[in-house]
Amino acid sequence: MTDLTVEQARSMLKDLQDSLRTIVKKDPEQEVQTFAIPILDAALVGIQKLILDSSIKEKTRGLITPEIIEEGEPIRANEVLLVVDVLLNALPKRQMPRASVINPDTRRR
Repeated sequence: MTDLTVEQARSMLKDLQDSLRTIVKKDPEQEVQTFAIPILDAALVGIQKLILDSSIKEKTRGLITPEIIEEGEPIRANEVLLVVDVLLNALPKRQMPRASVINPDTRRR
């Protein structure tokens, strides 16, 4: 996955959040399975690069590992949703454009 911008990551997380909320609402125990797992993992790795909080970055690193998958450990949608919520809130905040101030002394006369 190529490097994401903060806005791309935010958009991706919001879309994932919406999808997971729909799934969890229908079945709170629904598991993320098969081909969705490596895609989810790649997205999370790309997004983690943008997180500035080192404690969140450390705690979310390696959440989905080959060992977990091989052991048959279920990856529940409600747990992924929790991680998505944390990552979404940990992304750097949007920079608000500064209002330009016109110096009255520099106005055309």
